Amino acid sequence: MKKAEITYPCKWSFRVIGLDKEAMTGDIRNIMADRAYTLGESNRKGKYLSLNLSLDVDSRNERNILFAALKSSTSVTMVI
Repeated sequence: MKKAEITYPCKWSFRVIGLDKEAMTGDIRNIMADRAYTLGESNRKGKYLSLNLSLDVDSRNERNILFAALKSSTSVTMVI
């Protein structure tokens, strides 16, 4: 099966899942620093909250670095 080809720069979305909205938004703000992004509440099922984070990325490497930073955040349970 052939992988989808992604042309950069492009708009990219992450789904960030955790327990505490305030802590998650604070960590996302710190990770994004001065980058432009949008953040919206996606879903709350049971004890978990899902936030949609959208921003422009310039490369696959940049996208992977942001993914890793979000994933290693103490307030984040999972990143999709």
